[in-house]
Amino acid sequence: MRCDTCKKEVDEVMRVVVNKGYDRALARPMYNCRECFEKKEQTKRYNQAQTKDKP
Repeated sequence: MRCDTCKKEVDEVMRVVVNKGYDRALARPMYNCRECFEKKEQTKRYNQAQTKDKP
């Protein structure tokens, strides 16, 4: 399998389709290796925290 983000060949790829406040069921699928997946999740958490802090 290949990571859609970094293009690395890996044994396992991951994708979040539906989560609280996040629905990508109709979006183009993006599958990520563990490293890219973790980076994307960290960015999502940071952006959610920034949004909560704004008045």
